[in-house]
Amino acid sequence: MENRSIESLGEPIFNSRSSQIYNWEEDILLKLFHEDIAPELIKHEHINTVETYEKGISAIECLGVVQIGNRTGLLIRRIPGKTLIALAGSNPGIVFRTPKIMADLQSRMHATHTQKIRSYKELTLNLLDSSPLSFLTPEEKELAKKKVKALPDGDSILHLDYHPDNIMSDGKRETIIDWMTSSRGAPAADVAATLFLLNEGEMIPGLSKAVAKVMEMIRRIICKKYYKKYKQITGVTDNEVALWRLPFLIVRLGIWNIESEVPELQRKIREELAL
Repeated sequence: MENRSIESLGEPIFNSRSSQIYNWEEDILLKLFHEDIAPELIKHEHINTVETYEKGISAIECLGVVQIGNRTGLLIRRIPGKTLIALAGSNPGIVFRTPKIMADLQSRMHATHTQKIRSYKELTLNLLDSSPLSFLTPEEKELAKKKVKALPDGDSILHLDYHPDNIMSDGKRETIIDWMTSSRGAPAADVAATLFLLNEGEMIPGLSKAVAKVMEMIRRIICKKYYKKYKQITGVTDNEVALWRLPFLIVRLGIWNIESEVPELQRKIREELAL
């Protein structure tokens, strides 16, 4: 790949917490990660994107890794469509279809198995020794490790950042995008993550209070209907899902460490440890 500068890329066509999306060539996009994103996370997103494409559960094809100055990027094949959130602006009816879309896609993903993607339990255990989890006492960390180790293993593909803005649609088919946090493990773990994201996760930054309130209500309704549909499809129980709340709170704090969420995540982790 030829050398390019940040300036030569022009303006990004999309911004997220972890990266910016640029046009690279006619049918290729560049997902350029911010400088503060850990190289290990980028490495895993590369592995995860390749594996999920080869397994047929994502249409996102990774074409390689590039370096732009001090930043690392993935080249990905452009696909038609918009995220479900973006589509809702021009087609509000998509909101009513979203719970079924989410449940169907996620259940198919969970029926797909892998050994190439990292273990969710190992990821969680490693994060307990990271800086964002240093608020825990040694005794609390040992208790957390004991609880995580006691959970069932699994080899299903999990997304762990699964919500409507990480699903793209061209009106004919939908596909899951953004595989940075993907792991392998028990399907209930991924459901626990989605329940947190739709019920408790930070809203999109920059929204007005009025818009944020409406979005909050909509996402909770979507969550309730999605969860009901997923349980109908798979037979997973509330108790199975509840077991995985603690690991996701650890992963959410350990990987993303979103400033506005930190105090509540610390409180919720201690609540789970007290159960």
